[in-house]
Amino acid sequence: MSTATSPPVLLVIDLQQGLVEAPPENPRSTPNLIPNVEKLLKHWRSKAWPILHVQHDDIYDESNDISASYPQTFKIHASAAPIANEPVFIKNVGSAFVGPGLPAALEKLGKRPIVVMGMDGRECVNNSTRHGADLGYEIIVVWDACATYGMENLKGEPVDAETAHEMAMAMLASYASVENTEKVLELFQK
Repeated sequence: MSTATSPPVLLVIDLQQGLVEAPPENPRSTPNLIPNVEKLLKHWRSKAWPILHVQHDDIYDESNDISASYPQTFKIHASAAPIANEPVFIKNVGSAFVGPGLPAALEKLGKRPIVVMGMDGRECVNNSTRHGADLGYEIIVVWDACATYGMENLKGEPVDAETAHEMAMAMLASYASVENTEKVLELFQK
């Protein structure tokens, strides 16, 4: 786990209204997502540690309501709303590290651990975590401050959201430390 002397960056990925507020016919995982997100943000803000937000704008699929064309679902969820001095970087692909905004902000902050929370665990959280690790960052994923939607497996069989989330988080263990909210708060009490 982290031996860095600089405080960690909290990277908030795609906690947008249309993702956090799941439709009843397609529930997301992680029932405690919102309180855990709020705890982590409160802790980082109390320490004045860096918080960077990423917002997905799907410019490739007109039917996807996670785009600026759909303001109600595109907006950042109230539980994760940025406050002054917390930049928001717009991305159009799976990884938050593609494009100049986030990499430049991280370079300015200097090499330090990155704590990741957000959605969707098997998509943008997964892509961003792997990409960040490949770039040499120490990544800590807060599994209970991330959420995932269910999916179909390769046989066309349904995989419920909790199972999909557990598998997505387990896959990240090769690239990052995967911890729960309480453990992360304990690790970063400085």
